[in-house]
Amino acid sequence: MGLTTGWEPDLPDGDSLLRRFVYSFADRGRFVATSSGGRHLRTEAADFADPDSAFVFDNAVTLLRPPSPGDLAEVVDEANRFYPAARTWVLFSVWPLPDLTDSGLELVGHPPFMLRPGTSTASGFRTPDLRIVEVSTPDELADFGKVLVEGYPMPPGGAVVNERLLGGPIRLFVGYDGDRPVAVSGAGVLHGLIDVEWVAVLPGHRGKGYGKAMTVHAMQVDPGLPAVLLSSDDGRPVYERLGFVSVLRCTIWWRRSLTS
Repeated sequence: MGLTTGWEPDLPDGDSLLRRFVYSFADRGRFVATSSGGRHLRTEAADFADPDSAFVFDNAVTLLRPPSPGDLAEVVDEANRFYPAARTWVLFSVWPLPDLTDSGLELVGHPPFMLRPGTSTASGFRTPDLRIVEVSTPDELADFGKVLVEGYPMPPGGAVVNERLLGGPIRLFVGYDGDRPVAVSGAGVLHGLIDVEWVAVLPGHRGKGYGKAMTVHAMQVDPGLPAVLLSSDDGRPVYERLGFVSVLRCTIWWRRSLTS
């Protein structure tokens, strides 16, 4: 009897932590796309999410298994059919990929995938003068969007700033200095993982520990679950000080809009 590869389509998503992350990442994209009135497609090889977002990383193709050369050609062809020519979209993989320049894609980079096991609370990282609230009203969502645009920075029109996403598996948070929104974070809670995202602080309020506080708040929405995130190389030391460890480097390519 042969061993499973860990990536057969009928295997439980919880077979490995990496499989859980892949499906969490894909299903977060699906939720954002379908909740915001966009489109979604899933094949055995990849997941395609198109929320028509101004933030290009929302328009994502996620590989669901280690790709063969045939898989990659089919996935890129399917993506070119699925996305309008005007859309910029990204191809996300937790596995190394060959050079896809000849397929019309450009390399974005290799962000570290980082993990922090559950069961501990990371106490002591909260910043006393930062009031953190979970987004539940249109005004709070507007505050979240403003900080995300100015602090991430992210172009206006990102799909996550949509009232129809509230109350689902995505949790959004705003940090207030007095009455002024100055920091944000969020988390997707899917497949037994807390996927930390959208950590941003306004430029004039950095260096006060606000980004760390927002990260801790997001990763503690369910302290018993592992927290994961994709980091930049600059941000990696910050997350390591919070107990995250780098597991592997992912790969991101993109196809720019063909009409711009």
